[in-house]
Amino acid sequence: MKTVRYTKEDLKKVAEELRNGKIIAFPTDTVFGLGCIYDNEDAKNAIMAAKGRDEKKALPMMCTKELIETVATVNDKEKKAIETFMPGAITIIFKKKNLPDFVTCGMDTVAIRVPDDEWIIELIKTVGKPLLVTSANLSDKGSLLKYEDVIADMDERIDGIVKEDARGEKASTIVALYDKTSVLREGPISKERIFEVLGE
Repeated sequence: MKTVRYTKEDLKKVAEELRNGKIIAFPTDTVFGLGCIYDNEDAKNAIMAAKGRDEKKALPMMCTKELIETVATVNDKEKKAIETFMPGAITIIFKKKNLPDFVTCGMDTVAIRVPDDEWIIELIKTVGKPLLVTSANLSDKGSLLKYEDVIADMDERIDGIVKEDARGEKASTIVALYDKTSVLREGPISKERIFEVLGE
């Protein structure tokens, strides 16, 4: 497969390709991401194959704040987290709503992030649906920040890449809030800050 190079000026073309089931790598406010439209099972499977990712490991979702409640149920604590930390470098695990099992690998939860990146937010709005977005690297390697490093890993394994470096240094903090407050991975937003805002 040929990996097409894009720039951020190609947003409408990238959105069209995503709507058509292509998998595209793009820089985010944290690490480089690899995304597809959320409701295309073939596209999701293509990401799994490109990364060599465990098929039982669900992909996180990126969407706008307005789209969260179309795919997830949101309690009061989660609403506070959304208001405080989103958009930003945090992924919240919600109870899913209206999502087919292939999206969540049969689980009843979905991990969602709202990126602090105007280009990606505009991309999601142009696509018109949430995206499934994971880090753009082979599964046995760490997350990547530079376009050239993503090309070294993923060239001819994915449909396209946006040529610009990611702005962050590490992947997002991951929290689950539907029961007790649980920090599953500490990233740019510290565990202390999470508990300061949300507590138990």
